[in-house]
Amino acid sequence: MKEKYMKLFFVLSPILVLILLMYIILSGFDVYSVFLTIGVLLSCSFNLILLYRIFRPLKTISEQTSRMKDGDLTVSLECAGNNELGKIATSINSALEYLRTLLGLVTNEAAEVSKKSVEIASVSDGTSRDIRLISMAVAELASGAQETGAIAQNAASKTDQVSELAKSTAAGLESLLQITQQIVESVHQGSEAIGRSRNIVNEIAATAQYNVRLGGELKGKSQEVREIIKLINSITAQTNLLALNAAIEAARAGEQGRGFAVVAEEVRELANRSRHAAGQINEIVESMLSDIGHVVVAFETTQESLNTGVHTITEANDSFADIRSDIEKSRNKLQEVTLLADNQAEAAVDLMSTVHGVAAIAEQSAAATQTAAVSSEQMTVSVAQIANGTQQLSRLAGSLEQAVFRFHFSNTKTLRVGFEMTDKSVCYAGMEKFGQILHERTQGRYSLKIFHSAQLGTGLDMIQKLKEGTLEMTFPALPTLAGLDKRFMIFDFPFLFRNENIADYILHGPFARKLLNMLDQYGFYGLTFAESGFRNTTNSRHAIMGLEDFRGLKIRTMQNDLHIDTWKALGAEPVPLPFANLYNAMRLKEVDGQENPIATIYDDKFFEVQKFLTLTNHVYSPFILMYSKKLWDIVPVEDKPIIEQAAKEGALYTTKVNRKRKEDNLQALERKGMSIGQISPMEIANIQEVVKPVIDRYKNQIGKELVNELFTEIKKAEEKTV
Repeated sequence: MKEKYMKLFFVLSPILVLILLMYIILSGFDVYSVFLTIGVLLSCSFNLILLYRIFRPLKTISEQTSRMKDGDLTVSLECAGNNELGKIATSINSALEYLRTLLGLVTNEAAEVSKKSVEIASVSDGTSRDIRLISMAVAELASGAQETGAIAQNAASKTDQVSELAKSTAAGLESLLQITQQIVESVHQGSEAIGRSRNIVNEIAATAQYNVRLGGELKGKSQEVREIIKLINSITAQTNLLALNAAIEAARAGEQGRGFAVVAEEVRELANRSRHAAGQINEIVESMLSDIGHVVVAFETTQESLNTGVHTITEANDSFADIRSDIEKSRNKLQEVTLLADNQAEAAVDLMSTVHGVAAIAEQSAAATQTAAVSSEQMTVSVAQIANGTQQLSRLAGSLEQAVFRFHFSNTKTLRVGFEMTDKSVCYAGMEKFGQILHERTQGRYSLKIFHSAQLGTGLDMIQKLKEGTLEMTFPALPTLAGLDKRFMIFDFPFLFRNENIADYILHGPFARKLLNMLDQYGFYGLTFAESGFRNTTNSRHAIMGLEDFRGLKIRTMQNDLHIDTWKALGAEPVPLPFANLYNAMRLKEVDGQENPIATIYDDKFFEVQKFLTLTNHVYSPFILMYSKKLWDIVPVEDKPIIEQAAKEGALYTTKVNRKRKEDNLQALERKGMSIGQISPMEIANIQEVVKPVIDRYKNQIGKELVNELFTEIKKAEEKTV
């Protein structure tokens, strides 16, 4: 504006002087005209000086205030003097100081609100989860209370029956006690009868023993008779022989011995008759001896039977004594039981009254738990609304901080990075390290502001901010970028990396740089990769040692076709499910297991509902730290290498922290009771063959050339890390 007025003044001044000179000439150089001309010239000179003194500070003010238009509040208007312009400059400086203080306060308060809202959102999420569990437990309790009420009603009915049964039992026991008394008396009478029988049998046994003795004596006498008969037979044989000899001698004597021969013949006949009679007697005696032997054997058998009978009767008598003793004891116990039965009958009446009371209480409890279930459901909704509200508040606070960031309070340039992970994540630790390194190496010219926990929106929201140039950096996982470009699905291939060393070789080598360069076409500059870690498998059924152990397992997975097809190839049953529903699904056995990095398994307390952890390392999950292309292009050339190197070192620190936490978490999980195992290299090779068709199927979507290049790089890495 100053230049415009000055030019106008210099154009008009010569014209005015020329007009005055013409006026002097035409007026004949009179004194009045000369003085008028001199006055006009002096007036013009004074005005020129005055304009210069006015417009010089105005130019300074204009230049400095133009910086304010771009958000630079570090300016301070310099205008010497105590005139109006000086007062204006002083007022503006005061306003700027107040504005700086106000915006600083707004920034600090917005940051604090954002921080607190994130904390509240985090607590609300945890509370929401706990309340969901409580709600489910209360619902189960309500269901159980209803069942308890039904059971109590049934029990009340049963106790009525028990009461009647107890009364009947008491009456039956009284009858049984009377019968037992009769049995005791009968046993006593039986015991006396057995005693009498034992005496009679003892007498019979004595008689039988006497008969056996007599039979033995008779047998002895018969033996003597047999000896006598033998003697008679011997005598008759000798007599017969003598008679024969006499007959022979008589025959020799002739007529003189005829009379002697007759006598000898008669003697011989008498001997024969005697021998015949002795034979008959012997037969009779032998028959008698046989009969006597049988009689003796019969007597002996009878005696043995009688002895056995006596012994048996004695044992029976002893048994009857024991029975009598036992029955006496039983009667005593029965008396006690009868007394208890009477008491039980009385208790059954009390129990019946109590159970009816319990049934009534159970009905009230069921109604109360039902009300509690409804209340807990409402509480769940309320907490969810609080969580959503705090998340929205966090985002509003983040947006407010974003808006304030266009104003500069100091000469330090603040870069911003946003991501969805919390301030407890490895991403946050890595970005803190990035900020420290950046601040040190630029000697305070740069600082880093971290927006975590989705303070600036979802991952896609922050990616859009990078495109628009309203945010410098974000830290998305590759599945988020896969929505922009399928080629970023490449690390979702299963069982790519044998170990972390091979993953490091790929993520910090030429192949990774090639992937980062792909971001240029979408308006981003890829700074570096960082590690989230391997995904591992947990389940509640059995340890996974090989391919066969996957079969039939219901595994929760993300809504990712490549992941789903991989689990199907392994023989498992993939169940796509939102992460928020995972814990409860495992608790209710709706799924057998899941797959996530170790940190997630520990932080979300999956050890409470999962027994077996297998270090399958089946998918490697990296992050990409990327910069807005619009904002990167205006970064001073000398600062770009510093920013990029600091980012890489921060990413490496992320990897370091992640691996340290992994080891700590594994030890903690083992202490919590999880069984931790691994799959052998041979089984891994078998599994890789099984999932190879899945990789071949997705090669076309990702790009065969890119996939083949990755596998070539992996092979190189394996050769170098052997």
